[in-house]
Amino acid sequence: MKKNKFWILLNLFGGILLFLVVSFCLSSDLTGIPVQAMAEIQQTADLPRVEPMAFDRVTEGNYNCRYGATVNDGSQTVYLDDLAVGWYSNFSVNFTNVVSSGIEYVPTIRLKQARDEVTGDRLPDYLVVGPQLTDEPDGLGALIDAHPGSLWLVGNEVDRIYWQDDIMPEVYAKAYHDVYYFIKERDPSAKVANSGLVQVTPGRLQYLDIMWDEYLALYGMAMPVDVWNMHVYILPEAKMENGVRQPSALADIALGTDINLGKLESDGTSNLCADDGVYCFAEHDDIGIFAGQVVAMRQWMKGHGQQQKPLIITEYSQLYPYIDDGSTCFLTDEFGNCFTESRVTQFMQETVNLLENSKDPNLGYHPDEDRLVQQWLWYTVNNSEEGAPSNLVYLNHEDHADGTLTPMGVAYQQAATSELYINLVPEVESNPFVAQNSNEITLTVSVMNNGSISVTDPFTVTFYEDELMTEEIGSYRVEETIGGCVRSSVEVAVNWDNLAPGLNEFWGMIDSDNDIDEDNTDNQFNGFVLVNPWQLVLPMIYR
Repeated sequence: MKKNKFWILLNLFGGILLFLVVSFCLSSDLTGIPVQAMAEIQQTADLPRVEPMAFDRVTEGNYNCRYGATVNDGSQTVYLDDLAVGWYSNFSVNFTNVVSSGIEYVPTIRLKQARDEVTGDRLPDYLVVGPQLTDEPDGLGALIDAHPGSLWLVGNEVDRIYWQDDIMPEVYAKAYHDVYYFIKERDPSAKVANSGLVQVTPGRLQYLDIMWDEYLALYGMAMPVDVWNMHVYILPEAKMENGVRQPSALADIALGTDINLGKLESDGTSNLCADDGVYCFAEHDDIGIFAGQVVAMRQWMKGHGQQQKPLIITEYSQLYPYIDDGSTCFLTDEFGNCFTESRVTQFMQETVNLLENSKDPNLGYHPDEDRLVQQWLWYTVNNSEEGAPSNLVYLNHEDHADGTLTPMGVAYQQAATSELYINLVPEVESNPFVAQNSNEITLTVSVMNNGSISVTDPFTVTFYEDELMTEEIGSYRVEETIGGCVRSSVEVAVNWDNLAPGLNEFWGMIDSDNDIDEDNTDNQFNGFVLVNPWQLVLPMIYR
């Protein structure tokens, strides 16, 4: 979301928050609070204060590609190095403050649905906000040319009315098509990702379904997405007024979807938190719901033939404000608890542990050890609005110098620096290889890195004729940098000649000279070549 996120919560919905302040603070002695729910909240109360870690910045690429953060203006990029993050986004296309030290910048192409200038009614078209789809000097084409291989996000929360990109799913399908091909025609090496929606709920999944089906109907093919993108928040989407469902001002109903799918507000009633159709304020940091949204997105991807694609989270954190005025905390949940720094820090620690370790061969991305999520961005480095609970650094704070890490920033930095490693893995390009009317072929294998940092040193890939790897076919020296998080790959190739007709098997080893400090147990690969398969004589079977 954009940097006015807390302005929305604190100002536009002031009436809602005032109600919460009064009703929730008065309900701090509620009876019937589930013991487990209370215990889960209370365990966040007394986290120890930890100090930032010292870490090595000598080697370029020594940034954890899994961890990233959003910035709300270009001046905040100077704090990214201290946070040890490997990537960031700023909700726009703006390369003027790009960090040059190896931290990846991911631009967002902002969109809006066109509207009638007189009536304000929606039109079946879209507008690009920012650099336009042209090759003029100030257009997007020049930026694509200048930054080859970039990952581009197409839109930001396109499902969110007014405050974000505000596009009906049918129109977004068209916008995505146009932007995708504009980028790919200029830079085939670029990666393109869909817009993250506000969250992943039944209503938001319906938005994805409509978008997907519309793209297929318009263009006769599946929507081409290189990297799937999501946001994770736990915000109510609907509320009941006089027995009638209405959109909630917090997440709203996903555009073009059934309001009956929307998660309801609790109206301050704690016993509704057990209802699957309700998102309580107390559930804003529920790790089970967080995990459920990730799984739901991966299930949707698998159901649409997209399992073997990366999944990234380009925004998540806690949003409910915390202002300590000495007697109250401005906003409490249904159980009378505040959204304190320690609570947010606990949530951060739980989520990064889950993201690091959630793997499932039935849902995850196989080149990344079946991990469900490849990369994530925390919102945000700093939001200047009063009560912003998830800032990673202090700015303009009466008690802390600018750039001092908050408790959340310390926890994030420590998590990002705890697992810095390289792990090279192979992906055989074609299996079997087929040689027609020839006794030679070019063998290829893609080398990826599912570690958390880039590999910058050269290494060798060797192909062999035998399983014991003693009879060498040929080798290839890789000089290119390979980023982590399986976001990029390098194709290597060797020629194999004098092949006999029929089946010819081969084996191979990445980093066969042990140049890279990594776990090489998954560096082996093998495949086979069919030479002139029309010459093969197969037995005839009679029935």
